[in-house]
Amino acid sequence: MGATQYSDNDVDAMADTLAALVAGGMTLQGAQSALSHAPEGLVHAARLTYETRLNLIREIPDPGVLAEIERKRGFWYPGPRREDVIWPTLKSRLLQELPETAVAGVDAASSKVIGLGSPPGREVIRTRGLVLGYVQSGKTTNFMSVVAKAADVGYRLIIVLTGTTENLRNQTQARINEYLIDPCTPHVHPLTSIDADFSATTTADAILNSQALRSIAVVKKNPARLRRLHKWIKTASATTLQNCPILIIDDEADQASIDVGTSRQSTINGLIRDLLSNPKAAYIAYTATPFANLLIDPSVEQDLYPRDFIVDLPRPTNYFGAERIFGQMESADIDDDGLDVVRMMAESEVESVRPPRGKGLLDEWVPDVPEAMDAAIRWFLLATTARRLRAGRATHSSMLIHTSMLAAAHEKTAEAVIDHLDALGAELANEEGAAQVFRTLWDAESDRVDAKSFGNRNISFAELVPHLLVTLRETKVIVDNYQSSDRLKYDKEHPQTAIVIGGNTLSRGLTLEGLISSYFVRASSAYDTLLQMGRWFGYRAGYEDLIRIWMSAELKNWFLMLSIVEAEIRQEIRIYEVEGKTPAELPVKIRTHPQMSVTSAAKMRAAVKAQVSYSGRRVQTIMFKENDSNWLRNNIAATRQLFERLISEGHVESELPGSRRGFMDVTASSILNYLESYEIHEAAKSIDKDAIKRYIQQEQAAGDLTRWNVVVMEPLSGEGELNLGLTGKVRLLRRKKMYIPNNEGTANLKAIASTSDRIADLEVGLDLVRQSLGMKASDQLSDRQLLQYRQLRETNRVGLLCIYPIAKESDPSREPASLERIENGRAPLFAADHVIGLCFMFPESRNPKSAVDYVAAPVDAGYLETVEDELRAADELDEAKAIEDEKVKS
Repeated sequence: MGATQYSDNDVDAMADTLAALVAGGMTLQGAQSALSHAPEGLVHAARLTYETRLNLIREIPDPGVLAEIERKRGFWYPGPRREDVIWPTLKSRLLQELPETAVAGVDAASSKVIGLGSPPGREVIRTRGLVLGYVQSGKTTNFMSVVAKAADVGYRLIIVLTGTTENLRNQTQARINEYLIDPCTPHVHPLTSIDADFSATTTADAILNSQALRSIAVVKKNPARLRRLHKWIKTASATTLQNCPILIIDDEADQASIDVGTSRQSTINGLIRDLLSNPKAAYIAYTATPFANLLIDPSVEQDLYPRDFIVDLPRPTNYFGAERIFGQMESADIDDDGLDVVRMMAESEVESVRPPRGKGLLDEWVPDVPEAMDAAIRWFLLATTARRLRAGRATHSSMLIHTSMLAAAHEKTAEAVIDHLDALGAELANEEGAAQVFRTLWDAESDRVDAKSFGNRNISFAELVPHLLVTLRETKVIVDNYQSSDRLKYDKEHPQTAIVIGGNTLSRGLTLEGLISSYFVRASSAYDTLLQMGRWFGYRAGYEDLIRIWMSAELKNWFLMLSIVEAEIRQEIRIYEVEGKTPAELPVKIRTHPQMSVTSAAKMRAAVKAQVSYSGRRVQTIMFKENDSNWLRNNIAATRQLFERLISEGHVESELPGSRRGFMDVTASSILNYLESYEIHEAAKSIDKDAIKRYIQQEQAAGDLTRWNVVVMEPLSGEGELNLGLTGKVRLLRRKKMYIPNNEGTANLKAIASTSDRIADLEVGLDLVRQSLGMKASDQLSDRQLLQYRQLRETNRVGLLCIYPIAKESDPSREPASLERIENGRAPLFAADHVIGLCFMFPESRNPKSAVDYVAAPVDAGYLETVEDELRAADELDEAKAIEDEKVKS
């Protein structure tokens, strides 16, 4: 019989049978052979339907995937089936809250994650995967969808590992209860509850031996709880465990799970690996900050490196992330310093709000509410009131105060904030002129970010005044840490207006609903920790213009650098995917990123040796000693000497094709000599002169980077102002500096190079580059694509050095900079002399060991040891509670 003679229901049912056999561990061909008793035409039609389902999934825009070709080819999961129960239930709930397109995206991404894993029917499962999302961007929705589909397809035990504190676990448990467990009670058995982490329960055999039942445990990364869970699983018989596929979802996987040397993290890492020692155990890590995960040694098979796959979830268009708030750092041709929402506080205030570190000093410490914290609190009241007026109702509105990891410090800070709110309330209620400070703040801040640019209504101060006191009186001050009894809870029926003070719980995973004002002070630790602390990242529909962040200048600089590392890690994953590389090849690339040396150093309390590679990179000088005329003149003299030396050797300044001045085929020794005399700011984190010199020398020894092109990056018009030894004076660029208070003497230009500068020595239009790469005329070119173009047309590896002559005054018609001259976070440059900036454009190295040693300067670890003490104290409290729970049950 032909395929057309079977009903759609018959074909769909047979396609479901094929899917079930493949999920059981068979290949598609093997499953088709196993159905030889059925009509051949029906099985053939069912196979076409099964394959069509796969293709339909792939037609929806997918996340990026890095995996071995064999794993991609063996993609076994065709998507949800008709008999599924848990995913359809979850999907119907999601459709009540999200647009259909968003749910379709979640459906496609979660199906891809399931398919990249192992079929539950396989005899042995050892999956290691990583899903890379964004802070507060919907990772929980994605992994809940993965949990639902894994349960439908046959995984019997699903363990969700949350953060290290009970309220993080509680928050995740509440969501899983609401979306998965409660609606599917007959099919799903909870092993934990909102009130109780994992403890003694029914025997494992009785639960895990059931083919129809799915068990879910939401467990925090606490040694006592993980030991209890492992011990309970091991009480099941060998037969039960051999037939029980286990899936571990590790949320915030870069925290605690990775063994970075502390005893607690080594313990937790070992306990997770114990759970994964079961015969059929899959591990999928979820994180927004994959630095630690990608630095795990992939050669240790039992560890957690995502050797099987890495999935990069796309960033939602309405998401507020690091680039949206802090701007793009690396390119001068992108006029994007982010939204003007970051306010920096005086260094004296930073020190005043941090508790003293000496033993016993905390007891005597009495914090107050200094200037910037006062502004942040007043803004919270103003912005919350404005938001209520726009919405016509009260909604959840939160403020974050994060000054320390110490629980005792939180209580003292909360007392000071409560007293300050009382004083503000008395002012508004009793003093006629009290609102003037609020008015000044509102008028100044509402002018800096245009509400209409987001489609939001402008609110006048006159509209705010009648409601301001009501907002203040409804504001609660909540301390949220491992000792808290009055935890942060959001009730959908009763909107909360809260100033939340905390440490570790607020820096890891906890969602602050309606976060609108943040006061953030934290000793530098590591990039991943800092990014996770960005609770202000997320969705801010309807109040995009109202979010504000007060922080130290140091932290803003770290976030600026962080945006580079995060973006480039994601870019490398996408590039490796296109190039057909595997996750095992990624760590070397990440470890040797010039910025990662800072991350490594930040995790140590002494200088640390790292490896750095400049293969395919571009590094530029962005920090300059604007008041040090000798320092600036030295770099001018060094540049003039370079040009004069090249000319004396027979070079001419017109060697480049086109109109730019510069030199071709310059020897590596000339570049190295120039580096000897050129001075780089000692505070520069992204460019290290000694490491660059060693890298060039190493490449030179291997036969590459022996020749360089040097380009003078003059503007196209204007009169020459600077003598650099060329024919006629050099025209100067104009640049403004980042406004960073208390940073006297250092001008941070953020970026001096444009993306197109990668081909500054070639007489090539960008349209021709796009055409050569098969791109559309409207496509924006990246540095990586321009590098690819260079390598298509160059047979040798030529280095490119671009030199940027920058005028000492970015706005010579004005007087020197003042606070009134700050525009969008930029201030005029008024340097003691002209500035010479450099950008090194390195080709891809052919040397597989292109990295060189780099000794990173030590970074103050600040409270890292104290954090470990706090976590151990939390563990002890939880251990006592677990023992008490067992006594009650027995």
